[in-house]
Amino acid sequence: MSYKVAADVVILIHFLWIGFVILGFPVALYYNSAKWRLIHLGAVILMVLMQVTRTICPLTHLEAWLKSGGGEAKVYPGAFIAKWVERLIYVDDVTLEKIMYATMAYFALILLSFWFHPLHFKTKTDR
Repeated sequence: MSYKVAADVVILIHFLWIGFVILGFPVALYYNSAKWRLIHLGAVILMVLMQVTRTICPLTHLEAWLKSGGGEAKVYPGAFIAKWVERLIYVDDVTLEKIMYATMAYFALILLSFWFHPLHFKTKTDR
């Protein structure tokens, strides 16, 4: 597999990851699956930690590295096969500070959901 194709695959995985982080909350809340709500909570905690520490997503680094042909990538060169996906992930005029505030608000909403819609763990008598 060429570096360009691998970069395109990684950007699609990145897009799916972001979709899970954003859309996974209402889906998991609707079904109230303890397993999926906790997995989603872990994913959002990871995103919050990345925002607070101002860490760039490892998928972004991997995309840049693959796009540069496996060499040192100091900039984010060129366009991927799915340009519209890239535009959705890397929105212009959105600062890291705005992203951090939005992530924190989203995290607070998810934590509140555990209070207002508690998890239901199945017991042996529930089966």
